[in-house]
Amino acid sequence: MGRKGKIFAAVAGAALVAGIAVTAAFGAHHATPGITATEIKIGGTFPLTGAASLYKTIPAAEKAYFDYVNDHGGVNGRKINFEILDDGYDPSRTVPAATQLVEKDGVFAVFGSLGTAPTLATWGYLNSHKVPQVLVATGDSYWGFSRKKYPWTIGWQPDYPGEAKVYGRYIAAKIPNAKIGVLFQNDAYGKNYYAGLRVGLGEAKAKIVDAESYDATNPSVQQQIIALRSKGADTLVVFATPVPTITALATAKAVGWTPTTTFINNVSANRLFMLSAASKGANVDGVISTTYTASSTTQKDLPGVKLAQALVNQYAPSLQTSFAAGDGNIIYGFGVAWTFVYALQHSGKNPTRASLMAALHNLNTSKNPFVYPGIKLQTSAKDNFPIEQEIMIKWAGGGTGDWQPVGKLLNGIR
Repeated sequence: MGRKGKIFAAVAGAALVAGIAVTAAFGAHHATPGITATEIKIGGTFPLTGAASLYKTIPAAEKAYFDYVNDHGGVNGRKINFEILDDGYDPSRTVPAATQLVEKDGVFAVFGSLGTAPTLATWGYLNSHKVPQVLVATGDSYWGFSRKKYPWTIGWQPDYPGEAKVYGRYIAAKIPNAKIGVLFQNDAYGKNYYAGLRVGLGEAKAKIVDAESYDATNPSVQQQIIALRSKGADTLVVFATPVPTITALATAKAVGWTPTTTFINNVSANRLFMLSAASKGANVDGVISTTYTASSTTQKDLPGVKLAQALVNQYAPSLQTSFAAGDGNIIYGFGVAWTFVYALQHSGKNPTRASLMAALHNLNTSKNPFVYPGIKLQTSAKDNFPIEQEIMIKWAGGGTGDWQPVGKLLNGIR
């Protein structure tokens, strides 16, 4: 136990002996699941294995940040105990995992769980039990327009339809003669993106010559890429997780198709993934996406990137190679964990589930060191998306290249 924890325990013990009013408060934080005088227990579900396992560096980074906070006194003397469960990006596994976290492990909140379908599979259960399902690692619009029905769920990143609108508007304005081919995951995640693209295109949505979907459990997209090429598409838009995205870019090259312009969604716009695609022969130069986090390779002098490097070195040395290569999921994990700690710090000395949600719905800060410079985290009772800013990025430099920012920050990404 740290010095602050010892002081807190001593004061609480004295209060109990004296029989003063602090007794009630001490008992209250025992009544909140996952909260003791020295600990805040949380948990989340992540694809440590399976088709989306390239995201496993996210919970590793989050745990590293919590370990750092714990070594510096925790939050009001309490250390964060973060339990990570593997659901393989399979909703049928997410459900029993979430049940375990709540009913067996007694977590205070379900934090950062990844994936649209897994989140949708569990939000009914978690909301009915009034368990915070917070800062979920998915930008689907559901967390916004369903906030009244599901008040215990909140996201973190910009929403997918808003991001897709950016691509649609860009195509409509910059590529007026585009023949658009779309590859999307055949579930709520991919459909949210596709719907946003069509809205962003406006009347130019008629320029979509074909849209092909793939199943999340089968990342082979060769037939879909061939179909898009056969329909005459010269502008490729990919709404997919990392492995299918890498496969799509490599397959296009393998079948002799070089789209004039290619767009990929932010969740796969990771330097590490682009290097992988290039190593498989993909033509990655000129690929366009967006970002809202700092870069460990092009923004090394930012205080947040320096802090991230120090955290990796001390608390997650297994991530050093990925961090050096530009795995943006590590910075993402730090940014989400920072936000959770910030909310806890504003949830009261003895936090409750309700006070945590109140803090998350009253964010108004530009201090998160891990987001792209200039981005502000802001929420309200009617706004479930802390981040509503992005900047467009374009890849340059082939197999040894990197993402470069294009233009200025875009505001109001919804």
